[in-house]
Amino acid sequence: MSTLRERASYAWTEDSIRLIATPSVYARSAYLYVQEVGHFHTLTPYFTEREYLNSFLIVYTVSGRGKLTYRGHTYDLRPRQAFLIDCMEYQYYTTDPDQPWELLWVHFNGHGVTRYYEAYETAETPVVTLPPDSQTPSMLRELILLQQERTVRSELISNKLLVGLLTDILLAAPEIGTSLADAPEHVRSAMKEMEQRYQDKITLDQLAALASVNKYHLAKEFKRYSGFSPNEFLINVRMSRAKELLKYSDLPVSQIAMEVGIDNVSHFIRLFKDRIDTTPLSFRKRWQPPR
Repeated sequence: MSTLRERASYAWTEDSIRLIATPSVYARSAYLYVQEVGHFHTLTPYFTEREYLNSFLIVYTVSGRGKLTYRGHTYDLRPRQAFLIDCMEYQYYTTDPDQPWELLWVHFNGHGVTRYYEAYETAETPVVTLPPDSQTPSMLRELILLQQERTVRSELISNKLLVGLLTDILLAAPEIGTSLADAPEHVRSAMKEMEQRYQDKITLDQLAALASVNKYHLAKEFKRYSGFSPNEFLINVRMSRAKELLKYSDLPVSQIAMEVGIDNVSHFIRLFKDRIDTTPLSFRKRWQPPR
């Protein structure tokens, strides 16, 4: 692993807060946990430049202006905006000399954090604008208070707050926070078609023809609003129906495969195991009551 490289100007007011946390062994293995957290009223020439730090960072702009350089792009930071970055990558952030930057921030890591970040990476920018009623600033302030307790309770609540922060920021990303209610008619009709005709052979060409749209446009819009490709969505519909039949019927696995539109039972078993983490028969044994 490459060595941490960091250069910074620690220019902030005396009433600013910076707390370093030392998580328990259990928290490091099971939770999301705080590494450092704080509330800065910056002074010129506050800045941080670093890379190769094993940490993720959320920064929320309370007031003033800041600037972030990350992955080759530079972003202006305004009030009610937040960013989420992986600190292993090069980053540079600084205050505006004319409008001093006030920021709430947390460095964190832990179990499952990379999955959240991978989902966030689908957004075009690390910076999001949060709604006026966002709980992000209050959650960051609560994290600051919790780090002064240093108890099992504070670690558990910190985990809950970090999940809340990640969820709040993910939902603010345009590519992630879109609602199905906002989806165009051709996306909703494609979903309905697959939910009703999952037993049939359904192709993207057929779905595009029914909706009178380009198939590549349909696939892109479908992914944007549902979070799945059309093929993955259809597989999920089929697997949900298969689980229902395994739990509540005595049909053999080969027939269930046919019932959900998969004519090759070996392929069905592989798909089921890949998505449910068990075989169809094991799933049935686990969920069906003894007869």
